[in-house]
Amino acid sequence: MDLIYLFKSLLRRKWLIIISTFIAVLAAFLLTLNQEKLYKSVSQIATGYTMSDQVKLKDESFNVYEIDVKFNNAVEAIKSPRVLGMTGYSLMLHDLENPDKPYRVPSVEDRKNPVYRKLNRQKAIEILTKKYNEEQLLSSFDPREREIQELMMIYRYDLETMRNVLYVGRVQRTDYIDIQYRSINPELSAYIVNQVVTEFMRNYESSRNQQTVQNIETLKKLVDQKREELDAKIGNIKTMGTLDATVESSNTLEQISNFESRLADEKAILNSAQLASQQVTQRLSEMERSSSQNAASTNSANSELATLREKMNDASNEYQSKGGTDPELYNKYKKARNDYSAKLMAIASAAPSAASPGTTRADLQQKKSDLDLQVRSAQQNIAFYEQKIRQLNGSMGAAASRGANNLALQKEVELAQQEYESIKSRYDAAVNNKIAPMDNFHQILYGQPAVEPEPSKRIIIIAMAGMAVAVFCCILIIFLEYIDVSIKTPTQFLRILELKLLGVVNRINLKKTPLEDIFTDPTLKQHDTAAFRELLRKLRFEMEHSGKKIFLLTSGKPGEGKSTILKALAYSLSLSHKKVLIIDTQFPHNTLTQEFEAKPVLESFNANEFNSEEIADLISPTAMPNVFIIGCEGGEYTPAEILKPGNLLEYLGALTREYDYILLEGAALNERADSKELMQYADTIITVVSARSGVNQTDRETISFLHSLNGKFSGAIFNFVEPENIDL
Repeated sequence: MDLIYLFKSLLRRKWLIIISTFIAVLAAFLLTLNQEKLYKSVSQIATGYTMSDQVKLKDESFNVYEIDVKFNNAVEAIKSPRVLGMTGYSLMLHDLENPDKPYRVPSVEDRKNPVYRKLNRQKAIEILTKKYNEEQLLSSFDPREREIQELMMIYRYDLETMRNVLYVGRVQRTDYIDIQYRSINPELSAYIVNQVVTEFMRNYESSRNQQTVQNIETLKKLVDQKREELDAKIGNIKTMGTLDATVESSNTLEQISNFESRLADEKAILNSAQLASQQVTQRLSEMERSSSQNAASTNSANSELATLREKMNDASNEYQSKGGTDPELYNKYKKARNDYSAKLMAIASAAPSAASPGTTRADLQQKKSDLDLQVRSAQQNIAFYEQKIRQLNGSMGAAASRGANNLALQKEVELAQQEYESIKSRYDAAVNNKIAPMDNFHQILYGQPAVEPEPSKRIIIIAMAGMAVAVFCCILIIFLEYIDVSIKTPTQFLRILELKLLGVVNRINLKKTPLEDIFTDPTLKQHDTAAFRELLRKLRFEMEHSGKKIFLLTSGKPGEGKSTILKALAYSLSLSHKKVLIIDTQFPHNTLTQEFEAKPVLESFNANEFNSEEIADLISPTAMPNVFIIGCEGGEYTPAEILKPGNLLEYLGALTREYDYILLEGAALNERADSKELMQYADTIITVVSARSGVNQTDRETISFLHSLNGKFSGAIFNFVEPENIDL
């Protein structure tokens, strides 16, 4: 949308803007005429959030966002219902207990309130004193307390009134919070800002103590619980044993090594005994083949061998009966076994080679029996050692499992220890905070009664009211122009419709000024009237120099002003000494026929050839000189449906010899096909577009149709244009 058009739209409605602004200024002046004088008092609180001189229990970094949150929390706490409620109760108690010197006196209208007239002053004082001491708010469900709340509203000590007037905010880039209050009584303002601080301190202290006690109790329970869990896990470790799995495994490996060494010795003895047994068996075989062999054996050797065997067996039985783990018994058994083996080997080696005299068959059989006994003993020892080795290997896996369990239990103890220490540190911090609080609220500025009232700022209020209404009116006008989709200026017409602009006609009230007076009355020199006359003369010039005689005036929509434009053009052409014939071909609305009281003969005329005298009887004169008209009956039909061959329109070419111009009016193209059927009778077509109309899809289809007429379309007349928009 053009900025120039918006500016001119504002200029057209300048009186609306001026009058609205004046009314707003007057209203603001009257409303502030009896404005009360207000006295302001200020108090300040130091929070200690950004100060470094407070007692610190631990090192903390300076967090800007956290500081902002703390200040916001403090501001909301000061404006909380509990703080303001207690302040209002103290004010109400003051006025009730000191009726001679109250802070606020109700107006005459407020005194007529039934609550004020029926007030039981003593009972109200008792209730307010109790609520104030117990730091409890009045209940709306109790009738007596509800009456006190209504009384506080009369005195303007209620919560909403105080919250709207009281200002609480942080002084930028400082550690302080400002508390400001304005009232008609300077002492009241000073009392409120100081009392708000007092009530905030009292409420904060009680809330902090209560919360600290609750936190300490909760943390104490958690500390006890974590301590019990830690003790239980330590008890589990004690129950499982504290032996190191590595030491236990080392001892087991040492025992396995000893038993494996003994197993190897027993296997060596087994091999030696088996070999000796084979040799004795061979000697027995040789003795059976040799009769000269000495059957006698040395009794002393056999007796010694039997004694050594008995010692060896006794040592073995004693060693095994004691569990097979005593090294001294094992060494004793080993020595007896070695002595017996050495004696046996000596006898066995000497028997076959030397064929010692005295060695009998019975001795060899006894020797073989002893060797077999030694083989069985060695086999039993081997089985025993192998069983012990298997048991020790199994105990190695159990020791590893116990070691893994001990590690898991140790991890659990460490985690329990960490949790216990964490909860314990929080508990200690809570106890320390109770003794040395982290926050350090204290009042550094006490409110004093103001000597002079605050500036009324009436001039600023009045100016702002006028400016606000003026800006609102301008925005509203621009908004209405923005949502208005009509084609308002010739520039928008050319940009949106892309049609040839034949001429522009401004809006004018023809009921106030007749068409004849516009062209003939020399006293009419108004801008709108003169512009209308001159614009029609430009259209007349375009028609006269077009070389066309028969013009069909149509439009896209009904109500675009076709009839008015046609009458004005006919009258303008008649003033230039042209003879004009108007034919009303708009059958749905025969406005021209009714206005000029013409004969409705167009539909009924039918002739095989042109007869000027017969046609002259159909033509009706008008009040305008040199302007004539042929009317129609009108109806819901189109020219193709009602006009027969030989109708009057077929002889328009002959009528151009008697009339300079013939003007036809057709129905709207968007709704009917009348104008399309009449095009065959016209030399050219002119469409009328209203500046009040918008463009929809049907209009665009009509525009496309006009572009497709291949030169038969002369252009468009832009009608109902505001005079100030014509030169845009």
